[in-house]
Amino acid sequence: MDATLAALSVCVAVYLIMLVRGYLGDRRVSLYGPVVMLKCQKCVDLIKRLACTRMRNVAFVAVASWVVAMVAGMAMLTMSTLASFRIPPEHAPSPATLIGLPGLNPLIPITYGAVGLVVAVAVHELAHGLALAANRLSIKSAGLVLLGLPLGAFVEPGDDFQSAEDIVKVKVYSSGPFANLVVAALALFLLTQLFAGAGPVVEGIGVTGIYPGSPAEKAGLKPGDVITWVDGKRVTDLDSFFSAMEGKKAGDAVTIALSDNRSLTITLADRFDFTKRSEDKGKGFIGIELIDVDGLKEALPLISGNPLEVAWKLLSIPLAFQRLLLLSHFYNQPPGGWDTTYVLLWISWMNAAIGLTNVLPVVPLDGGSALVSTIKLMLHRSSAQRREFIVKTLTAVVSAVTAAMIVAPIIVPRLRLLIP
Repeated sequence: MDATLAALSVCVAVYLIMLVRGYLGDRRVSLYGPVVMLKCQKCVDLIKRLACTRMRNVAFVAVASWVVAMVAGMAMLTMSTLASFRIPPEHAPSPATLIGLPGLNPLIPITYGAVGLVVAVAVHELAHGLALAANRLSIKSAGLVLLGLPLGAFVEPGDDFQSAEDIVKVKVYSSGPFANLVVAALALFLLTQLFAGAGPVVEGIGVTGIYPGSPAEKAGLKPGDVITWVDGKRVTDLDSFFSAMEGKKAGDAVTIALSDNRSLTITLADRFDFTKRSEDKGKGFIGIELIDVDGLKEALPLISGNPLEVAWKLLSIPLAFQRLLLLSHFYNQPPGGWDTTYVLLWISWMNAAIGLTNVLPVVPLDGGSALVSTIKLMLHRSSAQRREFIVKTLTAVVSAVTAAMIVAPIIVPRLRLLIP
């Protein structure tokens, strides 16, 4: 039994035990259908011990970061909405890509994604708890949420939170997303340090796939091989490889040298036999999918010069992850191993995703709740009736517009199919 299967077995066993204890009336266990909420008084006590009044000053930084992140998030949603009018209907993303849960979102790996999700939710709720305790507000309960696997954690504020000042509420709401963004940055920093000395095992072109029945398959080429020479010409990138293959025709013999000192002589097939395109008739075909080994590292969101480029690479991890998995085939293993690298990658992405999602001005997300308290704070001199009307109107409109922009890349391209 490997470590992953053992960990999953333990998690499922704990979940089943807690499910049974909940049915038997254990007050520490609350059941909401199949979801188990395990309450932990020691967790509440720990949060109170960790909190201090100085954290109230840090909370102002959290509020500022919420404002900046919310503006940035809305700008990205606006660009995404505008881009949705140019996406071909056949390339419209699946609705499942909006769900940030491993197993439901096909782009998120279950194991690495689950670790990232648990860390992100735990950090988010811990920050809320610390903000509550630092502002001398009570915490009713805290603990874990289980659904077979741990989904994360929760912190339930006491009744005095509802009567707290609006500025305090803004601090509490903004603390969760702020903590997520800080952890995302820390995970990227660690990833950058681990990967500082990592590089390609050898300079060349990586083989990532083999066409069935192709000359490459018959010659024994496999994914993970690195091509270093073609007909005596050194290949260091895709351009040099295609240059060495230029003019080759079906039936020509090509000698390929690999990084493991193997040398293969391959008779090229007719590309038309595999593509069925008339323009490919007579062209030489090996039958391999290739990648520029040295360029693989560029897909990693390592902390470097351009923060916007790093942020874009970080948010694109789900789309690039299958490519990043190839690093383990062609690169030296970084300290801690590849599992550590990929875990840090998904911890960073999950924290960034949860942080940026929760800053959006959509009720009941943290950003929406913070917006409600901010509007009330700005209208404190208005009558209660007028203030309530403005708050409800503004938050309803902003929430609806934001929600529409979130789903635009999925809905708009499909709607265009209905337009003649």
